[in-house]
Amino acid sequence: MTQAFFEWFENRYAGEFRISGPKRAGADIDLRKVLPGFTERAPTDFVISSASGEVLAVGYARYDSDRGGAQEDDRTGGNQDKITKIERYNQAFGARVKLIFLNDGPGLALGSMWRDYAAMEEGRPDV
Repeated sequence: MTQAFFEWFENRYAGEFRISGPKRAGADIDLRKVLPGFTERAPTDFVISSASGEVLAVGYARYDSDRGGAQEDDRTGGNQDKITKIERYNQAFGARVKLIFLNDGPGLALGSMWRDYAAMEEGRPDV
């Protein structure tokens, strides 16, 4: 899934935006190394930048298997934590870094998981 997204992105936005990170399994990107002043431990799967190098978005790619109960809550809770960290960074530095959650898999068919993701997006139009 991540490789397909990278290929689509690179073809669609070549020369306009850059995407970095592993296309398949690989080391995460430490946000402390790409966001000036960011001090929290927060690895990310990919970073989207302008042609000039300004970070515009950070992303997380996940395959959600048929999760339920505590496992499901752990995934959406972890994503909520990522949102909170980026919101704090944006407020502290006047930045406008966006978040992208790239998800695939049968776990999304669970109504509760889908609703949790939708609520995170609806509650934060600026991230």
